[in-house]
Amino acid sequence: MDKKHIEKNILDLKYHFEGQKINAIFIISTVGILAFIGTFIWYKERLLFGLSISLMVVLISFRIYFKTKKRMQSLLDDMRNLT
Repeated sequence: MDKKHIEKNILDLKYHFEGQKINAIFIISTVGILAFIGTFIWYKERLLFGLSISLMVVLISFRIYFKTKKRMQSLLDDMRNLT
């Protein structure tokens, strides 16, 4: 195998790893939000606290998602430049 082929395989593995991180972010954020809202909906006085925690989870998830998406685009650009 030549060096370009090995480098392309490494970039491909990194790209798939970033895709798995996006899947994990979606799962954690949706399950986390549903769990927080489900927990705090029984206590009306704590509902605002639960919604604020859920909002923080969503904001952190969005930040990580866009950062990962940017890395994936960078990896695609690197793969295109190899050939």
